Amino acid sequence: MKLLPRSLRSQITAAVAVLVTVVVALAGLVIVARIDHRDRTDVDRQLAARAEKVHQDADKLLGQGEHTGDDDQRDDDYGGLLAGSQSLVRLITDGHITAQRGETPPIPLPIPTRDGYTTIEADGQTWRSLTQPLNPSGDRLEVLQDIDPIERRLADNTTIVAAVTLTAALTAAAGVWLLTRLLLQPLQRLRTGALTISADTTGPHLPAVTRPQEVADLSRALTGMLDQLRTSMESTRRFTADAGHELRTPLTSLGVTIETLQRNPHLPEPQRTRALETMSAEHQRIATLLTGLQALARGDAHALPDRTSIDLTELVTEATAHAARRHPSITYRLAAAESAMAQGWPAGLRLAVDNLLDNAALHGHPGGTVDVRLTTADDTARITVGDDGPGIPPELRQTMKERFTRGPRPRSTGSGLGLALVEQQAHLHHGTLHLGAAPTGGLQATFTVPTAPPCPPGHE
Repeated sequence: MKLLPRSLRSQITAAVAVLVTVVVALAGLVIVARIDHRDRTDVDRQLAARAEKVHQDADKLLGQGEHTGDDDQRDDDYGGLLAGSQSLVRLITDGHITAQRGETPPIPLPIPTRDGYTTIEADGQTWRSLTQPLNPSGDRLEVLQDIDPIERRLADNTTIVAAVTLTAALTAAAGVWLLTRLLLQPLQRLRTGALTISADTTGPHLPAVTRPQEVADLSRALTGMLDQLRTSMESTRRFTADAGHELRTPLTSLGVTIETLQRNPHLPEPQRTRALETMSAEHQRIATLLTGLQALARGDAHALPDRTSIDLTELVTEATAHAARRHPSITYRLAAAESAMAQGWPAGLRLAVDNLLDNAALHGHPGGTVDVRLTTADDTARITVGDDGPGIPPELRQTMKERFTRGPRPRSTGSGLGLALVEQQAHLHHGTLHLGAAPTGGLQATFTVPTAPPCPPGHE
C-alpha cells in the first residue's frame, strides 16, 4: 500500500501542510493552555481572598445558621462580597452543612472530604472549591466559584485554534502547490528532455538549466554522463562495425586454408608448409588488427588513466632502440633534445611513437634509413620521423589518417590503423599530426604535443 503521493510536488505540498498543521496546532494549544492556566490561577486567588474575608466575619456566619442566600440585605452584611459573583460559601460541621451564603445551585453540591482546592461537577455545572479549617472545634469553611465561563472560554479557544490550524494548513498547501509548480519547472524541463533521449547518439541533448543552482548542477552532471554514455556507445558501435568488416577477410582466408588441410591430409610437404605460413600470417594479421581496434576503442571511449608527467626524451630514445631491434635491417638515426616533458598517458604516447617508427621502417626503402628527431620550441614538443621511401602524394596525406586506409602502392601488409592511432593520440594529448615530405624523398610525420613542467615528487 502506497502511503505517500507519487509526485514530488504532491509530496512537498503534503509535507508542508502536515508541518504547518503541527506547528500551528501546537502553538495554538500552548497559548490556549496558558490562557486557561491563568484564568484558573486567578480563580484560585479569588477563592483564597474570599476565604480570608469570610474568616473575618466567621462569627456572623456561625450565628446565622442555615441560610439560602436569598436575602440581599444579609449579603450586604458581608460588604457585598458574594453578591452577583456566582460564588458560594458553606460552613461544614461534622460532615453536614450548617450554613451557606451565595448562589445556591439547583442540585446540592457534594461535601468535600479533604481540605484544599478541588473541582466539582454537578448537573452540568463546574465549580472550583477551596476548603479550609475554620476553628479548633472542627468547623470547616468552603468557598466555591462557578467556573463554567472558564470552561466555555477553553472550548471556544480550542475551536478557534482548530479553525485557524485548518485554515493555515489549507492556505499553506494551496500556496506551496502553486509555488512548487514554478520551482519545479526546471526539473520538469529536465524530465521532458530526458524522455526524448533514446539510444540514437544523434538525438537531442538535455535542456540547459541555469537556476536554481542545485538543478543546474544536476543538469550539468546528467549532460556529462549522457555525453560519456554516447561516446562509449558510439565507440562500441564503431568497434563492432570495424571488427566485423575487417576480420571477415582474414577469417575467411584462414577458414579456407584449414578446410583445405582437412580435406587433403596427404598434401605434399611444400604445399602444406605454404598453407601453414598463410595461416600464421592471417593469424598475425587478426591479432594486430584486434590490438589496434582495442586501442582505438579505448581512446574513443576516453577510457584513460590519470594524466602523468612524461619524459619525452626517455620515451623516444627507448622506443627508437626497440624499433631498431624489431627492424634490424633499418638504420635509425636519433637526434633528441636533452629535456622535454609533457603531461599525458605514457602508454598512449609510446603507442603513437612506435607506430610512426614501424610505418617508416615498413614503407621506407628496404635496408634504408629512418631519421628521428625530438625538438622543443614555444611550449611545444615535436617528434619528427622521416623515411626514404616513395612517400605519399599530398592529395592523399589527410586521407591516410583515416582508419583502414592504405596507400595506393603498399609495400607491406598492415591493418591500415597505424596513422589513425597516431592521429587519435595527438587529439587526446591536445596535439597534432602533420604528414609532409621528408628531405630524403619519403614521408615525414610530425607529431606535436604541448610541453609541461615535471610534476613534483609524489604528485604523479
